[in-house]
Amino acid sequence: MPSSLKGIERFYERGGDGQTLPLKLSALFSSYGYKKYRMSRFEEYSLYADNFDFLAGSNVITFGGADGKLLALRPDVTLSIAKNTKATKECGEKVYYHESVYRLSRGNLGYEEIDQMGVENIGEVDLLTISEQVELILKSLSFLSDEYSLDISHSGLVHGMVSQLELSAEAKAKVYECIKSKSVHAFAELMRSEGADGEIAAKVRRMIELSGPIDEVLPELGALIEGEEAAEAYVQLMALSHEAARMEGGDRLRLDLSVFNHLDYYNGVMFNGYIREYPKAVIVGGEYDKLLEKMGKGVQALGFAINLGAAPAIHRKPADIALLYDESDNVYDVLEQANKLREKGKSVIVSKTRVPAVKTYAYTDGDLQEVKE
Repeated sequence: MPSSLKGIERFYERGGDGQTLPLKLSALFSSYGYKKYRMSRFEEYSLYADNFDFLAGSNVITFGGADGKLLALRPDVTLSIAKNTKATKECGEKVYYHESVYRLSRGNLGYEEIDQMGVENIGEVDLLTISEQVELILKSLSFLSDEYSLDISHSGLVHGMVSQLELSAEAKAKVYECIKSKSVHAFAELMRSEGADGEIAAKVRRMIELSGPIDEVLPELGALIEGEEAAEAYVQLMALSHEAARMEGGDRLRLDLSVFNHLDYYNGVMFNGYIREYPKAVIVGGEYDKLLEKMGKGVQALGFAINLGAAPAIHRKPADIALLYDESDNVYDVLEQANKLREKGKSVIVSKTRVPAVKTYAYTDGDLQEVKE
């Protein structure tokens, strides 16, 4: 009798116009010059052991290989691409992928297979490169939902401001946690306990509180900047905000400095994309030059990943239209009506019963009539 592993779920994704979502995204990425990248499901475990912090707590599924080496089902795609890239600053690589990643679920009680698409631009990163990726993310989010937003941050701004605080490394690590969790109260308590409750601390505290549309928040943020690193990051965000204002969906761009990943790997701009139908980020990305540097590769890199399983209302929609019929209807006429709708670009299910979350028509006396819920 067939069975499935606990935690493994499979379903087909379909966009509202009848195309599968992966096909729409693949066409989008290809139109920007990204080439399809394929890889093995397996990697030597050492790749993940050496870069465990990059995986942000992912639990790796391991097994023994025939040669005795410890292998792993890949929990991440970016690491594999970074390891294998031949890109140089003079000759970069632009790749996209559609792959599953595999992880142990929380508590190690089951498995997770996450359907993921993403892009990686490896070589040289500048304002145009970053602007292009922001545009790609905004377009990708629009495929997922009508209601979306893109939160953006900059590691140089966060690190630059925190470095101005005269604190131990341990205390600074706690500051980063306060920023990531947006805990103003915890930050204030920490500063008091460290005897660092001064002007810089007050600016960092206000920085934690700031979030909102990027063009509205940046002017106030500019008055808080201390130090060269933070100032350079601020200039980059200002330039990006200017470019984004001219993009479709650019008004969905928000500044939120709680968006940052492990600073030993990431640098520069970082992204989190959200849709109304899902409580967590569906798109995560940013610049990760430090990862390439750690691998001995003198190039820059920028990318993002999309969790395709994060919008169930869209992904599980089986068709645009359901056409109801009963035994008294002429089979040829019903099929003809369905094909006319398909010729208009609609995906159609012909059914005797209603299909949830799909616009429904009944074939009655030779005419189509919409069936209201």
